Amino acid sequence: MAGSPDHLFNLRNNFYLGSYQAAINNSDLPNLSPDDAVERDSLVYRSYIALGSYQLVINEIDSSAATPLQAVKLLALYLSNPHDKVKVPESTISSLKEWLADPAIGNNPILRLIAGIIFTHEEDYNEALKHTNAGGTME
Repeated sequence: MAGSPDHLFNLRNNFYLGSYQAAINNSDLPNLSPDDAVERDSLVYRSYIALGSYQLVINEIDSSAATPLQAVKLLALYLSNPHDKVKVPESTISSLKEWLADPAIGNNPILRLIAGIIFTHEEDYNEALKHTNAGGTME
C-alpha cells in the first residue's frame, strides 16, 4: 500500500548519517504541510546544534515558534552553557516538565526526543526513558 511521498526523506537521511551541512543545504523544500515544516525546521536546527552553532539556533527561534522548535532552542541553550550547569538545567528541566505535563503538547515526538536528550545529559536515565519510550518515532 503506497502512501504519500515522504518529502523529508533525504533531509532525515542526511541528518541521521551525520551529514549535517548537507541536511542544511538541502532543506529548502516547498509545499510542506505545517507538521512537515516544523519537522524540517527541527532537523535543520538540530543540524546547526550538531555543528556547534548554538547561538544561531537561539537567535533564530523566537517565542512565537511552535513548541517543538522551542524545545530545540532549549537544547541549544542547554548545550551552549557547559560551565553554567547550575542555573541553566534548573530552568531547562522546569520548562521541559511543564511542557511534558501539558496534555495538548506533551505527546509531541520532537519535544519528547529533546527531553530525552537533555535528561540523558543530566544522567537522569529513568526520566529520559520515560519520555522517549512512548515517543512514537525511531529516534
